[in-house]
Amino acid sequence: MKAAIPSFLFFIFPLISFAQEASDENTDHYLEEDKKKISFVGGLSYLHNSFGLLYEDKVFRLRPNDAFYTEFFLRYRWLDISFSFAPKLTNINNDDPEKGKSKYFNFGFTFFLTPKIRQYIYFSQVKGLYFQDTKEFMQLLYGNDYNEVGYLQFPDAKYHSFKGETTYLWIGNKSGYRSFNNMTYRPLKDVFVVSTGLFYQYNILSDVNRTIYQGQTFKENDDPPSKDFRIALRSGGGIQKKFKNNWYVIMEIYPELYYAKLIDDNFHEFNVGLYSNARIGYDNGKWFFGGGTQLNWINSSNENFYSTTQWLFRIGIGFRFNSPTFVNRNFDKIDNILK
Repeated sequence: MKAAIPSFLFFIFPLISFAQEASDENTDHYLEEDKKKISFVGGLSYLHNSFGLLYEDKVFRLRPNDAFYTEFFLRYRWLDISFSFAPKLTNINNDDPEKGKSKYFNFGFTFFLTPKIRQYIYFSQVKGLYFQDTKEFMQLLYGNDYNEVGYLQFPDAKYHSFKGETTYLWIGNKSGYRSFNNMTYRPLKDVFVVSTGLFYQYNILSDVNRTIYQGQTFKENDDPPSKDFRIALRSGGGIQKKFKNNWYVIMEIYPELYYAKLIDDNFHEFNVGLYSNARIGYDNGKWFFGGGTQLNWINSSNENFYSTTQWLFRIGIGFRFNSPTFVNRNFDKIDNILK
């Protein structure tokens, strides 16, 4: 049944994707005017993320406490930047004292190398983790009669992740596909795309030597950082459908084959997975808003081991404004060089 759902969606994509298209002349005019505007989005994201620790052939979940964080997108022409963090002023996280505090910081950007090739680069950092499976871990060490409450905290733990993806569009080009990236791009017409992407990720987990449990602090000798990498080949498609009154919906599904390796350890894996993304929103050219969800599923008994985001939900609102003349003039010079 699970395999039938993606197949069914790919079957109906072509049937529903070209019903309401803007003319090429209107699209070219908008893209030319868009070069003189700056797009900005501010929003809120909920992230359910977990990292795995392998101990005696069993994976235990290590998680950040903060679930909500603010997210921003800024775009001018081909310069598309995203960054996010969890600022104290917003008070969007009600940290559980038993789980400690966590801090987020993410930064990334997207650009097109050619009309058919999109490049995505992303860096994320999480500081402050807790052991979600503390009770199960303690029972493994001290027996099934252990029933103490609380969580093992790793307040100094840092998780750095470097991600990238290079995508080739078999059907479609950047003028129609760019709105799949984020809300800074206005959807112009109904679009059907098919693409293949190579996803690569390198992760480092460090500074887990200091532990807090039930108010007591324990410190051990520094262990070397744990490092792993994952490579995935994603191939699939997506649709963008426009409706009346500037509403739209975007859906993408990408089955994947991946290989993952724990560096400096005899642990690696080949397997399959599924990446999907969906968004619904409103965009009248000047201001816009929307919400979306993202799911990353891996068919593995160690699904948490490679720091895969299980699911994410985000909402945001943004606007576009005219860029300064001197910025337009200087970017015109850069664009002429890049042509």
